[in-house]
Amino acid sequence: MFSKFVSTFKEVYNHPRNVIDQFLESDDRDFFHPFLFLIIGALVVTAVNTVLVDFSFDPVLGEFDPENEQMREIAEWIQASTVRSTTQFLPISSALLLVPMLSVGGIFFFRDYISGFFSLLVMNSYAVGATMLFQLFLIPFWMFSGVSMLDPIANATLPAVAIAIPTLWIYNSYIMSSDFMAWVRIISTFIVGYVLYAVITGFAASIIGYMIFAIQRISEMSGQL
Repeated sequence: MFSKFVSTFKEVYNHPRNVIDQFLESDDRDFFHPFLFLIIGALVVTAVNTVLVDFSFDPVLGEFDPENEQMREIAEWIQASTVRSTTQFLPISSALLLVPMLSVGGIFFFRDYISGFFSLLVMNSYAVGATMLFQLFLIPFWMFSGVSMLDPIANATLPAVAIAIPTLWIYNSYIMSSDFMAWVRIISTFIVGYVLYAVITGFAASIIGYMIFAIQRISEMSGQL
C-alpha cells in the first residue's frame, strides 16, 4: 500500500496524465484512488502539524462594549477557527474545499483539456493530494520563525504558495504545453478556485467558531443546573 502511494505521488509529478487518464478511462488501475490518495495525505499531514506545532495565539480584536462579553467570546472563537483552518487544518480544508473550487474554475478555463466536473475532481484530487509534501515545508516556518499565526504570511501567503507551486506544475505537466494562452488558463483556474476556496473557508470557519462557542456555553449552563 505504501509503495503504491509513493509511486502514485511520483507519477503525479512526473507524468500526471498517466495517473489521471488511467483512472478515468481504464479499469486496470496501477495507482492509488484519487480521493483516497487525497484524504490519506491530508490526515497524515494534519496529524504531523498537530504533534509538532503550537498553533495557539492571543486573539487580536477590535473594540468591544465591556458589557458585551458574549460578542467578544464569539469573535475570539471565529478568529481561532479561521486561522486554524488555513494553518493546522490546511490539509483538510484544502482537501474538502479547495478541490471542488478548483474544479469549478476548471469548468471555465480547462474545458479544452479535460471535460466534466467529475474528471476535474479527479485531476484536482491528485494535484492537491500531491501538495501535501509541500505543506509539510510550512512546519519549520511555523515552529521557528517567531511569526504569529495571526500574521497573513503565516496563515495566508505561505500556505497559498505551498499549494500553488506544485498545483501549477501538475496542471502544466498534464496539459504539456508552454503556450502563453495555456498558462493564462492554468493560472486563471488556480486563482478563481483559490479565491472561492478562501471565501468559503472563511464562511465555514465562522460557522464552526460560533458552534464551538454555543456548545461551550450550553455545557457551562448545563453544569450550573
